[in-house]
Amino acid sequence: MAKQNDRPTLATVAARAGVSIKTASRVLNGEKHVAASTAEKVEAAAEELGFRLNTTARRLRAGGRSPYIGVVLSDAGDAFQARAFAAVEAELAALDLRPVVTVVGDDPDREEAFLDECLANDLTGIIVIRAHPEAAETYARAASAPGTRIVSLDPAVEGPGISIVAGDDREAGRLAAEQLLAHGHMALGVIGDHSSSLITTRRLQGIQDAIAGRRGVGWRAYMREDAHDEASAKNVVAAWLGSRSAPGALIALSATVTQGAIDACRRLGEWPALVGIDDFPTAELLDVTVVDRNVESLAAEAVRRLRASADSSVSGDRPSISGDGGGRLGEGTHPGENVTARDSNNGGKGPDFDNAVCVIARGSGEEPPDTR
Repeated sequence: MAKQNDRPTLATVAARAGVSIKTASRVLNGEKHVAASTAEKVEAAAEELGFRLNTTARRLRAGGRSPYIGVVLSDAGDAFQARAFAAVEAELAALDLRPVVTVVGDDPDREEAFLDECLANDLTGIIVIRAHPEAAETYARAASAPGTRIVSLDPAVEGPGISIVAGDDREAGRLAAEQLLAHGHMALGVIGDHSSSLITTRRLQGIQDAIAGRRGVGWRAYMREDAHDEASAKNVVAAWLGSRSAPGALIALSATVTQGAIDACRRLGEWPALVGIDDFPTAELLDVTVVDRNVESLAAEAVRRLRASADSSVSGDRPSISGDGGGRLGEGTHPGENVTARDSNNGGKGPDFDNAVCVIARGSGEEPPDTR
């Protein structure tokens, strides 16, 4: 018997089980071509000696899937994506699942390569927090592979077999504009993210909804898209504030863009009213008004759907999520839009998670025009 203070090794496990080191290694590394009785002896010896078993290997040998989940981000520095990933990771940990992460940046080819690796290694599923705007077709192809499970927090990643969990981006845009209009602002500068992004498109639609029917409100002359990082957003706002016809208020369509806008305001000493979409860590300290959503609820729902899809494939049942693309939740209905799909678990009554967006008023969005 090994001494109490000795650290068990593969050799001691093999000796206890009465097998070769190679056989013990094959068992503990999940190789399937080992007699069941032999595998049981090796695993029993490992447990008796306190040797750490490879839980992944045991799961695979038992016919289960990998405990790893692919997670895709487009920008690790973006506050929303960082918050969403932290929430997803916590939800996965509660289920003894672990994320394998890629940050694709502006490289859709890297995204495609990562998906190929996920499929080749039989990962249990993929959660997309944000994809490259040009990668939607890549996910549609990946979702067509047998057994592939994809849940996306990015509404642009859609198609059969893809389940979407998203906040209401159109409502977020509407609330941001309404907040400034309610405080008397008529000249609104809108700083957008990728113009090809469905999220940007929907947030701009929400701004249009808020302005519809109001006279004297200007925003198109000031609208700038594709300011998807802090530097470009800072340059846009600095150019506005340095002109004679600067907008009296700003709407930033992402947390990253908001931070770039704040940097420009700070450097020039000019502080127009500002509402940003998506909260970020220093927003409260800087008294920045934002429109935000319950990121933890979105993450919990994404993991729940992934697990429900995996459980249904094991049991042979159909997934418990209905609608095109595996079920679409989270987008509110607006004139001219299709009614969203509903979750079948709650009788088709709508989302059973908190997908609402709300204004967090901290001061920057409540300044009237005459205080500049």
